[in-house]
Amino acid sequence: MPTPKLKHVYELMITFGDCDPAGIVFYPNFYRFIDRTFHDWLRQWGSHNKLVKRVNGLALGLINSGAQFHHAVRDGDKLRIELSTAEWSNKTFRVEYQAFIDSTLCLTAFEVRGLFQYLNGQLKAAEVKPVKKIIDP
Repeated sequence: MPTPKLKHVYELMITFGDCDPAGIVFYPNFYRFIDRTFHDWLRQWGSHNKLVKRVNGLALGLINSGAQFHHAVRDGDKLRIELSTAEWSNKTFRVEYQAFIDSTLCLTAFEVRGLFQYLNGQLKAAEVKPVKKIIDP
C-alpha cells in the first residue's frame, strides 16, 4: 500500500459530554470526530454537497470503517486528528486518521468511501476518478 499523504489536521477540545461514566471518550464519539474531520477537510471545496455536485454525485458515502484505540482520551484533552488519503481504486478511496494528544497516539482509524450517483434511476457507486482529480491531484 502506498504511503498516505497528510491532507488535513483538525483539533478539538474534549468535553465532559464526550465521555462515558469512566471519564474516557465514549468510543462512538471517535467516529463522530473522524467524520467531522472529513467534512472539515472538504470545506476547502465549499462543502461536501458542493464538491459532490461538481462531479454530478449525491454523496461521498461510507462503505467501510474501522478503528483501533491506543490510549485513553479524557475531558480537557486537546485532540489533534490527522487525515491522510491512502489508496484510490476505481470506485472507492481510503481515508486514514491518526489522533494524538501532544505526541501520544490515541487512535488509528480508516474509512473507505465511494462516490454515489443516480445511474439509470438507481443509486450506485460511480467511478471516483473525478473526485481524485479535485481532492488528491
